[in-house]
Amino acid sequence: MASSFSSANFGHEIPNLSGSFDITCPPSTDIWDKPPSTHSFNAPIIYKTTTKDALKSAKVTVSASWKDKYDQGGLCLVIKSSDIVRWVKTGIEFVNEQANVSTVAKDNWSDWSLRPLLSESSNEATIEIESASDGSLWVWLLGSSGQRSPLREVTWWGDLAGHTECQIGVYAAKPAPHGEKGDLVVHFDGLDIETR
Repeated sequence: MASSFSSANFGHEIPNLSGSFDITCPPSTDIWDKPPSTHSFNAPIIYKTTTKDALKSAKVTVSASWKDKYDQGGLCLVIKSSDIVRWVKTGIEFVNEQANVSTVAKDNWSDWSLRPLLSESSNEATIEIESASDGSLWVWLLGSSGQRSPLREVTWWGDLAGHTECQIGVYAAKPAPHGEKGDLVVHFDGLDIETR
């Protein structure tokens, strides 16, 4: 499965992605844009290249020993059009001393939303990104019995040309805003990317 994947900011050989695998990332890594001048895109990503029209969905279960503020990992979708690089990331982010489900969509600048995990005792979540028939990109939190809780509707997705290049995969980041040390190891299981 790894042969059809590429990586960015990833200093290791791409692991076998057909089962469980880990991404280890150092401190001071992030994917984030904030006015007036913050542009961070140095987190390790493993991705598959496709187009907007070809992408159906991506799903993965993510977990880690989250401990430092903004430790994070999950799915990442990078959209490269002629005028701007847009992206969506979703997964778990450690904020306020607990793991939360986080979704960020970046058009010109990033936005950010958090919600509690389905189980407070858990450090994992299953996340799905779906190119829906209504033209939007939907982000879902999946429960253990299959229920889908909507996290985000990304409406600008529908305005992109069908041939627009997309990179879809997984990422890990450790912004370490207070100089925290030590790598973050994020565990992934069940990565499933569906294309047309």
